[in-house]
Amino acid sequence: MKMSSTSCHANGTEYTDVIVIGNGPSAICLSYFLSGHRPYYNGLPHSNPYLHTKLQEIGQTQTIVDQDLDYLSEGLEGRTTNPVALLFDALVHPDADMGAEIPSLLDWKKEEEHAFRHIVLGRGKVGGAWQKMDGSMQTLSLGNWMELPSVPLKEWRDRKFREGESLDPCSNRATISDVRNYYMDYVANLDLQNHFYDHHTVTSIQKVYQVRNGMDLESGEVEPCCNDIAKNHTYLWEVRGYISSADQSFEDEEDVHRREFCIQAPHVVVATGTFDIPNTLNISGEFLPHVIHSLHDFESALKSWNEIPRSTDDPVLIVGAGLSAADAILMALNANLPVIHVFRRGANDSNLIFKKLPQGLYPEYHRIHSLMKGKVVDPLYRPYEKHRLVQIDEDKRVLLENTKGNDITTVDVTIAVILIGSRPNLSFLPEEGRSLGVDPQHPINSKNNTLDVDLFSYESVKHKGLFSMGPLVGDNFVRFGIGGALGVTNYLVKNRKKGNPCC
Repeated sequence: MKMSSTSCHANGTEYTDVIVIGNGPSAICLSYFLSGHRPYYNGLPHSNPYLHTKLQEIGQTQTIVDQDLDYLSEGLEGRTTNPVALLFDALVHPDADMGAEIPSLLDWKKEEEHAFRHIVLGRGKVGGAWQKMDGSMQTLSLGNWMELPSVPLKEWRDRKFREGESLDPCSNRATISDVRNYYMDYVANLDLQNHFYDHHTVTSIQKVYQVRNGMDLESGEVEPCCNDIAKNHTYLWEVRGYISSADQSFEDEEDVHRREFCIQAPHVVVATGTFDIPNTLNISGEFLPHVIHSLHDFESALKSWNEIPRSTDDPVLIVGAGLSAADAILMALNANLPVIHVFRRGANDSNLIFKKLPQGLYPEYHRIHSLMKGKVVDPLYRPYEKHRLVQIDEDKRVLLENTKGNDITTVDVTIAVILIGSRPNLSFLPEEGRSLGVDPQHPINSKNNTLDVDLFSYESVKHKGLFSMGPLVGDNFVRFGIGGALGVTNYLVKNRKKGNPCC
């Protein structure tokens, strides 16, 4: 029997077991788990002897979802601080950091009796932020970083190539277009689409307490049943928002712009990512027409330059030292444009992302790092190490200052591209989610002020029934971000066995 995603109350409010906000890879993976797909150890050896011994103890008849994740993940180390993410990655992509392509240690079984009713809300199409990126750009590792459970990305690309798609089956890297289409096909081919509500924008989340108010028989006035509702009553999470006109299913022309929705559930998972709002420098001239804050807008500007001859040979100014800045540099150099690259850190700073990427898999990023360090010279590229942009003028002149504050450089540029990260749009949460963060005094970000969650269940330490996963808890790479699906499902399964509501 197929489980429905929701049920409806008399007032039109929908009810389900779990609401997932966001429809990127971590949300897709969670939907896969919640639809009753359960992982089992397949008996293959693992290079970590402690994990291998624990897996042998479990055997091949007990699902990983039912296990003690604290015990299984103990002692694992890697490129995230979330132990369940490390565990899931170690099982799905053994020794990925060593560049190995070892088969998964998990087999998957569809057991619908263990499914949870759920819906996944996305502002756009399935894929989240991947829908907004330049499809021709290469992304991170093909085999080890982008794929979701049970469907190896390489096998998917090979099949697409055989079906006549214009893909290179010999490439060990994927384009963003490949990944975007892979995620959409994943949802369609694994029969998850009924759970995905595209073009649904969430505007608020609040608790709705389940109370019964009494009535004074003499006065007729309604009296609350107790003085402390929050302490004495259970609650549901109520998620409200609107469906945008991008969904063409409306028949009523009066409702073509937007239609409101209201859904209630005991569990809500926030998986919106952190790429909604570009960070800014808050300097003079930052919002002039020749200043750009996204890779997508820079790509559009490059296309315009190719169509209209430039009247100047002034360089492109690129600010930032992350992968987006590196991508912008690659795009500019490939277009034979001179580049001035400004970054605050030293080129040998151990915190730079380039230090964490295997050189064999990412030669182009390591080339940018070598340019930053001066080990490789390109006549079109000039680095300004330990500098910051302090002013942008209308005549496209910029002022650069070294980080010690004792040296100012003036440069004429054609365009300024500021790529210094982004932050999540959590406007649907009170105080934009600050009260849910590790440090409530500062905005949420994926580096040093993530949402504060339990390490194994991903449940908020501030509010029961509210969860988060992916970049909002510090897992900025897909291969780690999807690990939260194991933690959340493990919690829900335990809750169901205890006989708690909805589960």
